[in-house]
Amino acid sequence: MNDFDRFQRLAGWTAILSTPLAFGSGALSVASVNGNTQAFFDGSLISTGLRGANLFRWAMLLDVFGYYLLLAPLALFLWNWLRAKGSSFVMLYTICGLAYILIGAMGAVILAAVEPALIREYTQASGPRREILQVVFNSFYTAVDAGLWNTLEALLAGIWLLGIGPVVRRERPALGVVTVVLGLFWLLDATGRIVNVEAIYTVGAGGLLVLAPLWALWFGIDLLRRPGVMPGK
Repeated sequence: MNDFDRFQRLAGWTAILSTPLAFGSGALSVASVNGNTQAFFDGSLISTGLRGANLFRWAMLLDVFGYYLLLAPLALFLWNWLRAKGSSFVMLYTICGLAYILIGAMGAVILAAVEPALIREYTQASGPRREILQVVFNSFYTAVDAGLWNTLEALLAGIWLLGIGPVVRRERPALGVVTVVLGLFWLLDATGRIVNVEAIYTVGAGGLLVLAPLWALWFGIDLLRRPGVMPGK
């Protein structure tokens, strides 16, 4: 087994592992607000208490790996594999993909470090102090959610997947189509935020939260089932 084969297996296993972590992140996020997902939009997440703080922290830590860092080997493998398939833009698309991974992980780490601490402090505060904590909490959350995540990273992820999707389709037709569809969901997410249309954002975000982990799982299984997919072959 050469280095390419070993890296292919690494990319396959990390992509597969990312799937349960991504869905686990979503489950813990919903549990942190007792099923009231509106709390993520109206700022009431800060009032979920110690249990909510702990669950939200773990949700963000799982998010770091489930939606981001564990996909880095896959992104690099796809660049190494697809660059010989005739597209000189694969490197550009891959840079966008790696930027998405880095920016998204940074956002999740920031929320994991800042927001749970503010939630805990909020439970012990009262009056004007709570108002100040609410403003700080909302500012951090909005900066990550509406800035880093659902605008910048979503745009980069959309460019990455829509760019490599047609190239993947030449080798794996069905998987290539799913890659393009996922890229469209990411762009809908970013577009909805940019133009401030909730319906567009909701469709995009809802679609990608479900499809992204399944796409990673499918790609991971494919890489493990077809070893030795050397560049240019």
